[in-house]
Parts: sequence; structure tokens; C-alpha cells
Amino acid sequence: MNRGWVDAAPAGQAAALRLFCFPYAGGSATVFRGWAERLPATVDFRPMHPPGRGRRFHDPLRYRLDQLADEATDAIAPLLDRPYALFGHSMGASLAFEVAQRARARGLPAPCCLIVSGRAAPHLPARRRPIHALPDDEFIDEVLRMNGTPPEVLQHPELVNIVLPVLYADFEAIETYRPAPRPPLSCRIVALGGSEEEGGVEAAASWQGYATGGFRSEILPGDHFFLNGRPESLFAILREELERGAGAD
Repeated sequence: MNRGWVDAAPAGQAAALRLFCFPYAGGSATVFRGWAERLPATVDFRPMHPPGRGRRFHDPLRYRLDQLADEATDAIAPLLDRPYALFGHSMGASLAFEVAQRARARGLPAPCCLIVSGRAAPHLPARRRPIHALPDDEFIDEVLRMNGTPPEVLQHPELVNIVLPVLYADFEAIETYRPAPRPPLSCRIVALGGSEEEGGVEAAASWQGYATGGFRSEILPGDHFFLNGRPESLFAILREELERGAGAD
């Protein structure tokens, strides 16, 4: 089942660097549709496929971030034969961070860069109250306020039946996430935030203490889901960091 997280490396692939991308809560690999065309041709782009959605619709959902991180690390381990980077947005940022920690703990190659987007560092308390135990109507209202799920999706009963279990599982996973203190990572960390998100600047800056291999903080136009607007500034940063990472080997 872990193999479903990521596509196998194509035969003859000559990319200089692999980029594994983790979506936000409720999201699937389709969050990153169109990204490959906007990244350097030398990057082997690998959107991650969490269980219970998209092509993995029939796989059981996971309710703990640690389990998701264990499975994702298992899945990418055979693909670390060249420099690689991890990108995650919101819940995906925490997941990418945990995968980087597991790579170190297992003696796997470290990422050249960890790119965390729309998420404060693990030691900071959550800014929002937990919502994963709310009744459906209240839960949907809270999710809509976050502006990440199109309202029309949660207005159709047939779509709600598909999307709501995924959202509940992911919010439980991130809201029950309690990481133990660990040493900083050896890789470079790039932290991104939205200019219109409350606390976005502080959240991005909070990652600096987790990096010993270099740190960069950037604030991009938009709210928490600034990446959905496909801002050119985001891809400019990604291209710059990935080209830097590919040349670091």
C-alpha cells in the first residue's frame, strides 16, 4: 500500500533532483497539477498521493500524522538515489518535516532542502481551535472559512459524502500531532507564508531554529492558500532553490 504514495521512477530518468510534494489537509496530488511544467526540466517532480482520495480513494484513511509520515518515508526511500527536496503546504509542511526527520533517523540520505509553506514550526501552539470533533454543519462552516475548499464542493450531498471523511481524517491527524523535541535538521529550510494570513510572517520565521544548513523566509501575496493562485513568485523561489539543491551534490 505504501507504493501508492508515489509513482515509480521511470526507466532512464536522468533528472538532477527529485521533488516530493505533500498537499494540504483534504488535498490530493491534483493540488499540484501544472507544477511540473513550471519547474526546471532537470527536476523529477513527484506529487505525493495520500490514502483515501484521488487514485487511492479505496485505501483506508489515516488519522495520525505519524502513521502518514512513516508510510510516506517508506514510499520514497527507494527513490533517494540522487539529491531530493521536500515541499509541503499547511498539513503537508508538517508531514514533509516528519519525513525529513525519519530520513535522518533511518540513516537515509537527507534532503538538500525542506520547503515548508503555510505552517508554523512544530513547537508553536496552534492558532485555531480544534475542529475535527465538531458536528458536520459546524465543521463545514469552519473549513469554508479557511478558503481552501470551493464552497460548491460542500453544497452538494454527493460531493460532501466523498470529501468530508477525508477532511475529518486530515484535521484529526494535524490537530492531534504532538512532535517530541528533536535536534535541528542538517538540510536547508525554506519557509513560505501568505501576506494576508494572520501570523504568516511569524509562522515562517519560526522555522529558523530547525535549520543548520541554511534558512530562507519569504512572504508571498495571498492568504493561507496562496499557492492555489499559482503566483509566479512561488515558482521563482522553487526554481532558484531546486537549482541550488541540484548543484549542491
